[in-house]
Amino acid sequence: MRRQLLFICVSLCLVACGSSGDSNNQDTSSGVSPLTPSDKTNLPSTPQPRPSVTFDKALMENIEDFVTLAHSVQYFYPSEEVKNSDWPLFIAESIVELSQTNETERADKGIELLRQIAPYITTRQNQLPALAQQTRVTSWKQNAPFSQVTYDRSLMSGTYDSLSNQTYLPSHPYTTQAYAQQTLYFPLYLPVQTQLSGDTFSKLGRWQLETSFAQPEICMATVSGMWAMIQHFWPYFQQVEVNWSQSLKPLLAACTEPSHTLRESIIYTEFTKLNDNHLSIVLPDPDRQPYRYYMPFLFELVEGKAVITRTEEKNTSNIEIGDEIIAIDGEPVQSYLQSRVSTTLKNQLHRLNRVARNHLYQTSNTPVAYRLKKSDGNEIQQTVIPLQLEGRFTFSGMRYVPTSANILEHLGDNIYRVNVYNVEQHELRDLKAQLSDAKAVVLDLRKYPTSWNGWQGVLSWFIQHDARNNTLAHFWQGAPNQSDIIVQKLSQTIRVASNPLNIPAIVLASRESQSQNEHALIFARSGGLKVLGEPTSGINGEVFEADFFNFSHELALEHIFVFTNMLANRLNGDPLINAGVEIDMLVPRTIESVRAQQDNQLEAAVTYLKAQLNP
Repeated sequence: MRRQLLFICVSLCLVACGSSGDSNNQDTSSGVSPLTPSDKTNLPSTPQPRPSVTFDKALMENIEDFVTLAHSVQYFYPSEEVKNSDWPLFIAESIVELSQTNETERADKGIELLRQIAPYITTRQNQLPALAQQTRVTSWKQNAPFSQVTYDRSLMSGTYDSLSNQTYLPSHPYTTQAYAQQTLYFPLYLPVQTQLSGDTFSKLGRWQLETSFAQPEICMATVSGMWAMIQHFWPYFQQVEVNWSQSLKPLLAACTEPSHTLRESIIYTEFTKLNDNHLSIVLPDPDRQPYRYYMPFLFELVEGKAVITRTEEKNTSNIEIGDEIIAIDGEPVQSYLQSRVSTTLKNQLHRLNRVARNHLYQTSNTPVAYRLKKSDGNEIQQTVIPLQLEGRFTFSGMRYVPTSANILEHLGDNIYRVNVYNVEQHELRDLKAQLSDAKAVVLDLRKYPTSWNGWQGVLSWFIQHDARNNTLAHFWQGAPNQSDIIVQKLSQTIRVASNPLNIPAIVLASRESQSQNEHALIFARSGGLKVLGEPTSGINGEVFEADFFNFSHELALEHIFVFTNMLANRLNGDPLINAGVEIDMLVPRTIESVRAQQDNQLEAAVTYLKAQLNP
């Protein structure tokens, strides 16, 4: 769901910072500490050829400790130098620098490197800059890794008294971080005038590095950056059972794999654990085989079985719509699907079906053997050679989620279907006029809508009362590891139209209803309309998009990493993630309806409306 959120804010504080300090016992108005940390070293400017690096167990543990601390500093140390530094490049170069440091000295080296940018990282609390109420300071106000669309990350400045009393800023003056069996401190409010100042890291100064994802240090800086965005900002850790801190180790280890395919598989496996259906990761992979072939049929899970739902015009096999796949290349189909779900980046509701749908695309024309059950119960064997991709597919057969290019369809007896997903705002007036003789309406929201104002306008004609949606929220982060969170609830309302259509209506939902689609369904339920269909995708809220090392340009994409950065719940407050919108009338597609090429969900909706008209 993008760019359409109207904010009316109600905030509440959830939890406090992992460690706090009492600033009232520091009464000087300058940034001079009771004890000043040792002076920092300067950033070098003469990079040397990259040395050979052996990523042994000890070094990998040191790297894990270092990047964990580095990303905490990146997002929470409040200085212009931190804000303006190139953190992926800094982390990549620092990894190589650590590899050239004696193992017993790496922890100190890590602190030394970070202090070049953020000098008030210290092992002693009394070396933090002193704060008085009128000390001018900077501090982060942030609900995302950086500002984007509806998200904000701003380095605020003002007196300590004024900033520390503002909503959404840190609750405490400093934070503590565990690092290499010691406790480190760094400020969350930093005086503008301090004895020590950091440098902005903008270019390589120690080692000449090739910014290729094939290089382990570049890969590590990338995946640890993705991990850190989730660690510090992703708002679903209270709803999804995952120990994300433990995922950093395999993510870093993946970067030492010589096989790009195996590397990507490990990375995808860790992120799939999040159950975030908005997740998208595209990484440079010269070994990846392009999908140049396809199977001349599509199968999906229907009533838990792998069923052919559509066939392509070039299909010459005996495989037909409604056939059930029993095995693929001798492997039972459920085992075949289950063995491939861990890298789908999809939630538990939809992982198996994603694998099924993706079977359409093949990297080679290697024949595939199928065992199938026909509608009469007989089993057949079919070997199919994938076809070469040439232009667009031409499939026949009703989609599992039936869709239409029309806006309005007459279903008989003055009952209409409005395909809400097709309605644009400028079409609302004509559409309403065409419904002048309607006695009841099916509102089809089984597909992602094209217009925010379009679906809102349609719903306003049919809701029984104003529909209020309080299911979205921003998480403002005051300290690392989400230890200091302020929740800002976002309230939206759809008012009943001034001239509503006072006729029965029911709303259709599908398993492909996702994000803004689910948002519309929540409004419908809030307004008193019933929803018929099956569990939806289970993710809503504005996405966050990121790039690393300009890989998106290399891949001709806008971004390489996408995740959900906004909390979205069900109407009743229960988790929406990995659950979907509540369904009032559960009517999944059936194998029988696929074989008969009938929209059983639409038929059930019409039956319901006729009962409302003739109680």
